[in-house]
Amino acid sequence: MGAHLPSVDLGPGRSAKSIATRHEHVCAILDDDSVKCWGGNDYGQLGYGDTQIRGDGAGEMGAHLPSVDLGPGRSAKSIATRHEHVCAILDDDSVKCWGGNDYGQLGYGD
Repeated sequence: MGAHLPSVDLGPGRSAKSIATRHEHVCAILDDDSVKCWGGNDYGQLGYGDTQIRGDGAGEMGAHLPSVDLGPGRSAKSIATRHEHVCAILDDDSVKCWGGNDYGQLGYGD
C-alpha cells in the first residue's frame, strides 16, 4: 500500500473536506462545498435520480462523476450516510435526504 495506494479522483483541482461512508457507498463534501457520491446505488442513495452504480468502471470518477444537485445555489455543510439513504445539512440550515424511503426516513411525509 503506501505510495502504491491510489487516491480517489474527485475531479481536477478538487479535494474532500469530509466524507461519510456506509456499507456500499461513499459521499464526500468537496472543497467547493459540492457533494459527490459513488459506490452501490440500489436505492438511489447516490443522489443522481437513478440506481446506477458509479465508481466501478473506467471513466466514472473525477470530472465524469457529477455533483449531487442540492438545488440552485445550495451547498452542503455536513452529510450523513446510512445503508439505503443519505441526508445533508445545507448552507441555509435546511436538510435534504435521498435514497430509500421504506420507513419514511427521508421525511417526505409519504
